[in-house]
Amino acid sequence: MGTISDAGITVMKLIYLLFAAVFFTAGAASAQVMFAPEGGYNICKYTGTTDGHTRTGQNSYTVGGNLNFALSKHFSLLPGVFFVRNGYTCPYRGQHLYEGINTFEIPLSLEYQIGPERSHFFIGAGPYMDYNQDGIFKLTGTLPSSRDMRIGNGALDDINHWDYGAQGWVMIQIVGGLYVRGSYLQGFNNMTPMGDKKNPTIDTKNATYNQDIRITMGYAFTVVKQKVYHDKNGKVIDKKEWKKERKEQKKKDKEKERAKEKDKKK
Repeated sequence: MGTISDAGITVMKLIYLLFAAVFFTAGAASAQVMFAPEGGYNICKYTGTTDGHTRTGQNSYTVGGNLNFALSKHFSLLPGVFFVRNGYTCPYRGQHLYEGINTFEIPLSLEYQIGPERSHFFIGAGPYMDYNQDGIFKLTGTLPSSRDMRIGNGALDDINHWDYGAQGWVMIQIVGGLYVRGSYLQGFNNMTPMGDKKNPTIDTKNATYNQDIRITMGYAFTVVKQKVYHDKNGKVIDKKEWKKERKEQKKKDKEKERAKEKDKKK
């Protein structure tokens, strides 16, 4: 098993705190909550070289889902969990190398709805954390072979377990809850094993940073409806006005009780 760098631990703590903030804020605001299964096309590129050859992006897929917590008319928080197939191809010692990696990803986005409340255009950004679970190292050519990837941060490992970075996206709502999203992710952690240590045997050209481009489709549906507040006449009002009205009504009720007590004493 690979170890997590201090920076990785810090980012993980930040993401956990952000998740906690999402649920606390949503609960406090009686926010509408939506769930959206989502999947699509993933183009992964790992920067750097292998055996002196530039790596080529691997076309694959991603599937998972997001929760959407409405914070206001235009802003929402979106935590998610996804399975992603990452990897790359390149020439390697006279043959052709393919590395395919099974990755679990946790993104957290702040979403903004562009234009009026009924607009169908959204943008979002935020951090993400990846965990590279396992994978395959496959050679094709004169001496074909394959093996399980060695994942960890040791000198004999192929790639680190952990990645973290930032992601941004644009989204178009097609009809109802159906939407299409285009995303870009940039990793900040050098996933070359021991690449985070001052090791003279590590070639800086082999530094491995994740870059993903995705086109995905999803469908959002409501799982918790937003609480609606009404005044004494049945008109819809916001929570602040509703609290103010309740406070005033309680004050009036207390005054009535005091008046009744005074009448009894007379």
